[in-house]
Amino acid sequence: MKAKRTAKPKLRTPDEARQWLRDNGITVIAFAKQKSLCRHAVNDALRGIGKGNYGKSHAAAVALGIKPDPNSCTNPSKPARRKSP
Repeated sequence: MKAKRTAKPKLRTPDEARQWLRDNGITVIAFAKQKSLCRHAVNDALRGIGKGNYGKSHAAAVALGIKPDPNSCTNPSKPARRKSP
């Protein structure tokens, strides 16, 4: 029985994330408080400063949908088995 694969959520660009906040009427500060993040890290992620690889900046990028959540993978890939000759 094969497991169903769900589609990966589409990642946003920083501009799309900022527009999403505007469309939903959420300020950067309110979003940061809601997600328990540093407002400076959220603002930096929206401005495209840094890569968001570690710590607070990574958490902000994941919350904004700019980077994928590392814990969202439900079916880890398995290496292909080689057939014996």
